Amino acid sequence: MSLLSFQAQAAAIPTKWDFWPFNSGTNSDWQTSLATYAYSAVILAVICLFLRFLYGPGGIWRDKEMEREAELARQNALDALHAQLAAGEITEEQFNRGKRRIEA
Repeated sequence: MSLLSFQAQAAAIPTKWDFWPFNSGTNSDWQTSLATYAYSAVILAVICLFLRFLYGPGGIWRDKEMEREAELARQNALDALHAQLAAGEITEEQFNRGKRRIEA
């Protein structure tokens, strides 16, 4: 049995990857490569959103100490902004912009 006939027989055997939308990177066109990158980006985005849900601000597994520290830092920044407004160092418009930035 020659190598060529063995390859022809192996190509005729169906595999579980026949319906996979991407190939192994050999003999492909640019649409397949682009689809592979887009698919990978979507999977990565889903993982990032899931981790953000778990550990982000207000997340169910986020350390409560981090929430307390963030709130304390936010309150200190607002207090400093009020002090600057009371001392006349900033205008009302600058105060409002700074407050929106801190509370965002």
